[in-house]
Amino acid sequence: MLREIIKPMSEFYNIHIPKEYINREVEILVLPFSYDKKAEIEDNQSDDIFLKTFGILKSKNIDPLKWQEEIRSDREI
Repeated sequence: MLREIIKPMSEFYNIHIPKEYINREVEILVLPFSYDKKAEIEDNQSDDIFLKTFGILKSKNIDPLKWQEEIRSDREI
């Protein structure tokens, strides 16, 4: 699959079709691209939460394997 975002400077654009697509049905779409800055801001905020909470349990001396076993044993019937 190929995907490319371009900014055409005229009504005409030449495309290169890969050899593996020759003699096959292909779909070529031309759609306007819109960039959602709000979504990027929300993504950055989630990264900040990760950075703020990274290592928060380090001082608790939790053995991750033991903790995982305990959680799994709680779920067993």
